[in-house]
Amino acid sequence: MRWKILAGNVVTVVLISLIAWFLVKGRASEALLQDVAPSVMRSVALLEAVRAQDGDLFVEAVEAAARSAEVGTVYTGDSESAQREAAFAVSQGVSRQLATLPRRNRPAELVVLLNAEGRVLARNAERNLDAGRDLRTEFAAVRQAFDGATGHSVRDFIRYGDQGWMEIAVVPVIAEGRIRGGVLAGFAVADSAARNDGERISVGVGYIFREGSRYTVQSLSVGSQREKEELVTWANSPAAGGEQLIRGRSEVRLRLGGQDYLARMMPMPGAFTQQAGAIVLRSLTEAQAPAGNVAFPVLATMLLGLAMAIGYNLFVAQYFEKPIEQIEEGLLTIVNGNTQHRINVEHAELGGIVYRINQLVASLTGEGDESSDGG
Repeated sequence: MRWKILAGNVVTVVLISLIAWFLVKGRASEALLQDVAPSVMRSVALLEAVRAQDGDLFVEAVEAAARSAEVGTVYTGDSESAQREAAFAVSQGVSRQLATLPRRNRPAELVVLLNAEGRVLARNAERNLDAGRDLRTEFAAVRQAFDGATGHSVRDFIRYGDQGWMEIAVVPVIAEGRIRGGVLAGFAVADSAARNDGERISVGVGYIFREGSRYTVQSLSVGSQREKEELVTWANSPAAGGEQLIRGRSEVRLRLGGQDYLARMMPMPGAFTQQAGAIVLRSLTEAQAPAGNVAFPVLATMLLGLAMAIGYNLFVAQYFEKPIEQIEEGLLTIVNGNTQHRINVEHAELGGIVYRINQLVASLTGEGDESSDGG
């Protein structure tokens, strides 16, 4: 009997504790998730501000280079070969100057000096590399920068051959009221770009680019190559919404690397041709993790309750089981013919029952009641 009582109490304690644990954890998870969506929206606004500020500083630095005397002297050369020679030397200098920009921390991977038709005079990597290449025809950003009598500065994201996707600024070089050439400078969108931006705003960041009808992920701060491949697969699925990736601001849920994320897309600030977009992610799995810590006291209480239930049941079982066995043995003795036997059990709770049993035996056998009151 003692084990049945013990099992019943243990099951009751466990069931109540588990129900309480699930309820507490569920409520805690809901409370923790309430701030995720607003947090992602704030992060989107912060990333826009950060990218816009960095882009403005980048354009201003290229504008300063385009107005410099060093760049101006390139277009005073007597021949095209002289201009190319000067352009190569100046492009290397401009690349090094751009390393001083905040948070860039490296020379610009691409600096090109263009002639008035938008063709390459020289670039920083190699003296004759891309010489004569028609960037005005190739890139809309260059056409836009050279548009009109004096043109204007343009910032964009382009895919430049083996350099991959780059953030560029194109600034026309003006002399005597007309366009004499231009400076195109670019920083590669390296895998570290999203990671650096993600660390700055304490959230996951990814940069998505459109290449024809497909979308690629150039940089992602979350996880490793596996997560990047999973994001590419999702970006090219119907669920991603196609153009919404680089033009919209929709909120989505997706799973990367075994974790659930709440994400919001945004157009890349300053992208002239709108081929680039950003995605801001926050892990729902990590956001809900503290709920387990909140519910831990419930589990601790359950273990304490189990220990108390087991201890109390063992005590109660021992307290009642021995006198009940004595009563059972006494009754067996009487049944076996010893009608003069009386049960003698002193017990606070069972003493009255023992007294009545002895009275009943005396009445049935005609023997005198010689027992104590059992108390």
